[in-house]
Amino acid sequence: MNLLKHIFILTALLIVNISCGQAEKLTVIVDRIAKINEVQQEHVGIAGTESENYKNFKQLKEIATTDQLVQLTDNKNATVACYASWALADNLYSDLKKIFQKFVIKDRSVETFSGCIKSQDNISSELYHRYWNNVDKAKRPTDKILLELDSVVIYSKKPYWLLLNRALENRVYKEPYKKQISILAFDKGYKEAILYLSNWHKAEYADKIKKALLKYLNETEFKNTGTSDYYNTVEELFKFKDPEIRKAIIAKMKKDRHWEMEKERFKYLLVDNYIYNIDSE
Repeated sequence: MNLLKHIFILTALLIVNISCGQAEKLTVIVDRIAKINEVQQEHVGIAGTESENYKNFKQLKEIATTDQLVQLTDNKNATVACYASWALADNLYSDLKKIFQKFVIKDRSVETFSGCIKSQDNISSELYHRYWNNVDKAKRPTDKILLELDSVVIYSKKPYWLLLNRALENRVYKEPYKKQISILAFDKGYKEAILYLSNWHKAEYADKIKKALLKYLNETEFKNTGTSDYYNTVEELFKFKDPEIRKAIIAKMKKDRHWEMEKERFKYLLVDNYIYNIDSE
């Protein structure tokens, strides 16, 4: 009996020592991540070497428990919080929606480094894309966790356009999502939602889509959104084959010349719609 008691005590002490050692190691890793303070992808720079903070991230994912990772998503350092959420995404954490929702409601930005590109992104977007990239494209329409994340995006007060675009590309939505998407399109003017409805529900919303797209065309300074946005908007409007819409497009293109940054691309679109010289129309 004494021998068994002695073994039990030794085992308990060993477990305590291991736990303390793991906790200390985790603290060191978290401190290293916070000190670099940059969300780095695995390979960065011209040579594509493995980044120091990604190495730290891999150690974090290996050592930290699920509960510790969840706690770290509230860390005062946004880089630590972001990497903790990545680890949860990689581990298919069942309540990832709750973490994502928390990030969306009170978002924070981080410096990011991927390949040769440095930028600044929200941790909500970083978490979403970490999970989104882990899901095979063919499985995205039915992936349960991804649908939960997309639900948060679609029902958020001010969805980030890129996340909204991702969510609407992932699948075709039925009610009540369709109603919420129509609110984003027609009440809030989100172009991503307008184009989604134009693609999947044009017959049902034709008049509202035309009105919303024309408003977007007339009110948007495309130098701020890019030539691809300009092209997609004009292309979608041309599909209505409406003479009044045609006049509105010509008027806009005469005024807003940003399309000339990709003149040849737009030229083919115009010719397809029997416009050979925008300035002579």
